[in-house]
Parts: sequence; structure tokens; C-alpha cells
Amino acid sequence: MPSFRVSFFAFLTANLATGQTHYSADDSIEEPLHLERFVVSTSPYAREQHAVVQPVTILDGHALAQKQATSLGELLAGETGVSSTWFGPGASRPIVRGVGGDRLKVLENSIGTLDASITSPDHAVALDPLLIERVEVVRGPAALLYGGNAVGGVVNVITHRIHETLPETVIEGRLEVRTQSVNDEASAGLVLEGAVGSFAWHLDGFRRETGDLKIPGYAESARHRVAHEHEHEEEGEEAEAYGSVPNTAIISDGGSIGFSWIGDAGYVGFAWSGFNTFYGVPAGAHNHAAHEHDDHHDHDEDHAEEEHAHAENVSIDLVQRRFDVQGALTRETGFLRGAKFKFGSADYRHQELEGGEIGTVFRNRGYDARIELLHQPVAEITGAIGWQGGLSDFEAIGDEAFVPPSRTTNQALFLFEELPVGPVTWQFGSRVETQKISLRDDSGISARDDLFSLSSGVLWKFSDTWSLGMSIARSERAPNAQERFADGPHIGTNAYEIGDADLGIETSTAVDFTLRKRIGRITGAVTLFSNQFDGFVFEQPTGLFAVAHGDHPEAEEGLAVYRYAQTDARFQGIETELVVHLHESSANALDLHLAADTVRGKDNATGSPLPRITPNRTKVGLDWTRGPFNLGSEVQFVAAQNRVAAYELPTDSYSLVSAYASYRFTTGRVGWTLFARGTNLGNEEARVHTSFLKDIIPLPGRSINVGVRMSF
Repeated sequence: MPSFRVSFFAFLTANLATGQTHYSADDSIEEPLHLERFVVSTSPYAREQHAVVQPVTILDGHALAQKQATSLGELLAGETGVSSTWFGPGASRPIVRGVGGDRLKVLENSIGTLDASITSPDHAVALDPLLIERVEVVRGPAALLYGGNAVGGVVNVITHRIHETLPETVIEGRLEVRTQSVNDEASAGLVLEGAVGSFAWHLDGFRRETGDLKIPGYAESARHRVAHEHEHEEEGEEAEAYGSVPNTAIISDGGSIGFSWIGDAGYVGFAWSGFNTFYGVPAGAHNHAAHEHDDHHDHDEDHAEEEHAHAENVSIDLVQRRFDVQGALTRETGFLRGAKFKFGSADYRHQELEGGEIGTVFRNRGYDARIELLHQPVAEITGAIGWQGGLSDFEAIGDEAFVPPSRTTNQALFLFEELPVGPVTWQFGSRVETQKISLRDDSGISARDDLFSLSSGVLWKFSDTWSLGMSIARSERAPNAQERFADGPHIGTNAYEIGDADLGIETSTAVDFTLRKRIGRITGAVTLFSNQFDGFVFEQPTGLFAVAHGDHPEAEEGLAVYRYAQTDARFQGIETELVVHLHESSANALDLHLAADTVRGKDNATGSPLPRITPNRTKVGLDWTRGPFNLGSEVQFVAAQNRVAAYELPTDSYSLVSAYASYRFTTGRVGWTLFARGTNLGNEEARVHTSFLKDIIPLPGRSINVGVRMSF
């Protein structure tokens, strides 16, 4: 048996076959310079990062602490191949390789987040990054393990609320306090955990408060201001936001409690968690499209003033209560080498407040569950058989109820196997899945889709230094309730959306090639990828505009009408990550970091670009560590995006300069970390092309983030 397999299964046993590792509160203090980290999001087994076929980004330790943000999307937006939907500081979801929404699976401990973030970019992901342990980003399809809506990739946020191994003491923990200048942030988080006999416990809580976001110059882009110059003349110059964006403050808090029983044969545990956030939607976000087409409709002055005031006061009050159970059997029993299960259920609700009054209420009640059975080797083939099931009971009530109440259920069986042959490891697997959507009204309408996904890959370690990973995956995704049954004003995307109940299954064929070098003066990876979609579902502009009717004319008037349609599309690109180890000794390390990514999205039927595709990006950074000191700087260059779809404005290039520093020390049994980070130090206007609001709100201006972390 090759040595890497011995170490792998030893790790699997040590971590109770759960596929999850734990990084203690002291990892940012004692973190090795080049730690071999394990990946849990690409197979039923935990794998060393260099032994994974697909490209995976891991954010943890002091890097995670330095890059903290108010949303998951902004936390990851600077990582290779990852951008964000950027709907202001309160709501931002990741985009991987130009693909987001219902094609990118966001998970919490390998279970869905069970929120409403895929329905609209102004809906936040129901978690806060402050107390998370690590994030894994799988760039490329992961539908085999997580379903058809992971054809673009997976973002797995890992917490440690359910212990899998016993802590070493009765009580340990960490306390973190930080502040930020660009939004007057004050945030704090506390984690306490320990063990008594065979029982482990966990308790955590946080609170985050910010003011309105400070920006360089005008909130609206120059292109948008010129196009709407006549409106600003009528409203007066004071109507234009400058230097800050009104209504972008955030108040968030939450916490969890968890217990585990851990024995020689495995463990079982549960956790309850709560998350609350109240955030403002950037001023103008809920009505700027309506103003674009005022030429087509008559408005009196009172109506215009009412719309403007209406947009200034849109806020979202989000609450989620979640219950998780997970466990594992690590004792070999006949054909089984181990087993593990995870279950999460949640009750999610958010209210959209318009000037203090409730305009729309979104609810989602559901669960996500998975069981994985790891079998003994059969002719040197190792693997697992798994089942996954889920339920989403979704409804929207109010002015923005553009989707009828629906109940979506999923059931799937999957198989994952691998075969090592000398320096080559072959992987293959398949998944069969059924999705059923039933409308919860008097129509009796339902839709059922049977899906099949197949993937294979090979990892060739042709030396101790170099490896080549190749994978191909054919995945199927069923259209969701929004794509099939939407019919109403969706102000988050500034559109009147019309679904199509006759949409067919969306099929993707993805190919990845990754060349890695893990030892030597230069380490890193280069990846080429291509993803061909047959029956790609998208919102097609009709050239029509919704007209006023009913009791709420301001909710629909002037919105561009989009109809969900299908076409063939292709995403392809290159990703590069290199580290030049300029100097390394027992006391010092100096590394030069280089990264670049490019992605092209094209409608094959017309040859035109797809909308909101990430521009070319390049990143250069320098990191120096000497004992307890860590210093670094980074410059990210983002190119102009002139490859735009119909009705889409281009965006200009920009550069973001950042710098960071930290110092670690101990007093008795307590470890301390002092840290500071400066972002956008050039105070440059930067507009995110992947955002629906790129012409309404730029990224934050110059900011200094400082804080302290205490571990004991």
C-alpha cells in the first residue's frame, strides 16, 4: 500500500471518519509555515490538499483572521477564481468561475445553509464569518456529492460546534474583538468549549455593529450619473450620495450551543444555533432600474419623491434558528470500514421593511441530511456509498412575492470509488437524484425531474515534486421553483421575472487540468478549465417594460421584463497560483505570492458574452514572518470588463492595495494576537462587475481594521 494511503487512513481513523478536521484557537499562533492541510469537501474521505484532483482553496488560521469581512462573499472575493455578488456590506454571496446562484452550493459543515440567498442577491447567506474555523472552496463541479446545484463548485464553511474528538481540558476558548474605520465597525466573538469525561461541550456567541459605508466619491458611477443627469437636476444635488452610502448599516448577533458523546467506536452530537441580522439595502438599489425608463411612463413629482423616499428606507430583518445532528461509526464491521451521518434543519425568515412597514416576508423551512457508508477495499478499490435527502418549504408574502409558495424535495444515491495504481490514483463515481417541486396553492401544479451525474478523474504523481490532476464530470441540474414559476416584480434584480414551467434539465460537461508543484523554491498550481452547458437556464431580456397596475403601481412600473429561457453556453478560463519562497529558515520566512485568473462566459447560440462575468484579475503579494511577527502587503489588479451582454454597462479597471501586520505573544497560559489590516489604501473607486449594483455602489474606500485575539 503506498505511503500516502497509509497516512490518509490513519488520519481518517484519528478523526473518526467524519471528513472534518479541527483547528484549535491557537492555530493562528503556532501555525507552521507550510502546513499540509486536509480537504473534506471533495470526497467522503479527508484528503491532503495536494492529493485532491480538483483545485481547492482553503482559508483558515491567520489568513482567515486577516481577511475577515461582514459577509461570506466579501471574505472570499479576493481568492483565486472567486468573486462576489456584492449587494452592499449586508449581503454578498460567492461566485466561482463566473457561476453563482443555484449552480454554486454554499454549505455549513457539508449541509446546506437552508436560507433564501439563491433567490436574490439582496438576500444574505444565513451565517456570519466572524467565528468560523475555515472555508473550503472547490473550484469546479461537485455535483457527485452535493447534487445538481453544485455544478459550478462548492463553498463549505466549517465550524466546530459538534466535537468529534475530546478537548484536552475542562474549559478552553478564545475571545476576539475588532473594529474597522470604513464603517465604524465594532464586533466581538467568544468561543468556550471543553470536556467532562466522554462528553464534549461548545458555546459561542458574537455581535457585530457597523455604520453606513464610506466610499471614495459618488455612490453612482460616472456612466450612470451621465445617463440620469436630468433626474439629479430635478431632485437636487443633495439627492446624490457622496462619500458614504446611506442605509448600509448592519446589526448582527448570534450564537450556538453543542454537546457530543465521544467513545472508542465513534461519536454522536448535536448543536443548536441562532443567527440574526438587520441590514440596510443601499439607497437606490430598489428603484434605480425603474428610473432608467421614465421616458416610457408619466410620473408626477409626488410619485417620484415617494419612490425616492421608498428606496432610502428598505431594510432586511433576517432570523434563522437551526438544529444539527451528526455522528460517526469508526469501528470496522464486516464490509463496512466506517459510517457517518449529518442532519440539519432550519426555520428561516426575513422581512423586507419599507420605511418601517413590512413589505414582503420570505420564509424557508426545511432540512438537509446525508449518510455515507465507507466500505472495505475490494480488489484495491476503496470508496463509499451515500444517500442525501432534503426538503425546502418556501414562501414569499407581500409586494415582492414574485415566486408562489412551493415545496421542493430531493432524494439521491451516490457512489464514490478510487483505485491507486502505482503513482496514479483513479477516481470515479455516479449519482442518481430525483427532484420534485409542488406549488402550495390551489393550482395543483408540480414538476418532477430524474437526474443522473457521472464523474471520473485521475491524479498522477510523476515525481515527489510534481503532480497532474485531470477530471471530467457530466452533471444534470433541474430548474428550481423560481426559474419555473416566477411571475412578478423582483426588485432585488430590478426586473419583472417570468418563469417557464416547460424548462428542461440543464446538463453540463466540465473538464479540468491542474498541474501542481509542492516542493522547491517555487510551488503552486496552474489550472485550465472548460464547462459546457446544454440547456443553460438564464434570464432573457424581452425588451418590454412592466406597466403599473393593481394597488402598488410603484412596485412594478418601469421594471424591465425578463423571461427565463434556455440556451447553450460555455465557461472557460485559466487560474494560476504561485509562491516563490525567497527565504526560509527556522526563524524567518519571506514569500512572494503571485496569482491570476481569467474566465470567459459565452452564449453559444449568439456568440455574445454572458452578463456579469468576472474580469481578468492579477494579484501580487509579499509575506514576511519572523518569530511572533508577521508583515505583508498585496496588490490586486482588476482589468476593465468591456465584454458585456445586452443592456449591460462596462466597468473600469482598478487596483486595490492592502497591507497587514500581526504580533503574537503569551502571558502565562494565555496566547495573544494583535493584528491590523489596511484595505484599499489608495482609496480607489472600485466597481464589482459581477454585481447588479455596480453602477449604484462601489467597494468600500480606504479602511483600517484592528483587533486583538485572546486564546486560553
